Amino acid sequence: MRVAQTPEFLESVANHPSVFPAVSRKGQGCIDLSGVWHKCIGLEFEGGGWLFDRLDMGRYEVHTLFLPKSRHTREKAAQAKRYLFTATDALELVTRVPDDLPHALALARHMGFKDAFRRDNAWSRDSGDVGMTYLRLTIDEWAQDSDELQSIGQDFHDKLGEHQTHDEDPVHDRYVGLGVACALAGQPEKGVWLYNKWARFAGYQEMEFSDGVARFDNTEVFVINNELQVRTICQ
Repeated sequence: MRVAQTPEFLESVANHPSVFPAVSRKGQGCIDLSGVWHKCIGLEFEGGGWLFDRLDMGRYEVHTLFLPKSRHTREKAAQAKRYLFTATDALELVTRVPDDLPHALALARHMGFKDAFRRDNAWSRDSGDVGMTYLRLTIDEWAQDSDELQSIGQDFHDKLGEHQTHDEDPVHDRYVGLGVACALAGQPEKGVWLYNKWARFAGYQEMEFSDGVARFDNTEVFVINNELQVRTICQ
């Protein structure tokens, strides 16, 4: 996976003769991303990638752009989703899928997107108008369904050893894992904010954060050389 610095690669995929009919409207000319690139995040993989268009603060619309017969698309989608939720300000992903792209709808639902609503005749094709399904996925929905985040949270609790302050809790593991994943992706403030937002509702102690260090009880957590460090504060 590469974070795109320019739109050329994704434009080349979007304008490929086998892709263009699926991603374009009736009468649309060559797809040019230069006008919106300043508010987009592009992720490139072999055979294509994703364009994430920032609609609002923390809200991105997902555009899938892959050549036919691209392999391991679901695994690539999982990587892209993790990057958006942990390494950027993304809190919600949304996408629109025309009725004539059932494979794209299946991929979106496999990745956890939930139907928000649909509209008939919402997308114009050369062959006629088709309906559109609108889907969304929030960071909380992703976190609560992520075995990977639960594993990260369990590893964190293992590092605490005898200093753990609560019984095993899989949901807590997932939100701790979310905080850790954000910190390791360069977004520690986001990670602490997300954990605290959940903790206030769930009845757990919140973390304090300053100078790159998260603190709770007599424990400090920080990142050095892309590795999570946990230490006990002497009383």
